[in-house]
Amino acid sequence: MADIGTIQKMVNKPLRLMGMKSTDVEGQVLYFEYGTFTIADNATTGTLPTDLTNIIAAIFTPQGAGSITAAIHSTLVIASGKITIASTDPGASGAPFAYFLIGTVETL
Repeated sequence: MADIGTIQKMVNKPLRLMGMKSTDVEGQVLYFEYGTFTIADNATTGTLPTDLTNIIAAIFTPQGAGSITAAIHSTLVIASGKITIASTDPGASGAPFAYFLIGTVETL
């Protein structure tokens, strides 16, 4: 499952999505990560590394014609710090995507 490459994470660690301090919001504090990645030709599955421990939402924005063909989707399940991504073969040009993940961060 190493067919996702050229990953560029735009944050060093998850950033707080809302609230200035924990008393400003109800429920769990949400964090986000964002960046870009490319799905290789002939790839139908891969993993995207994340520091989030529970994904609430994932947004994948196509950045080229191959991205439309790839029809990317995810089950939002995290295993060993990675989110599994499934797609259709994007073709010879590969498929560049921008991504935005929203979730929680479990701390001990």
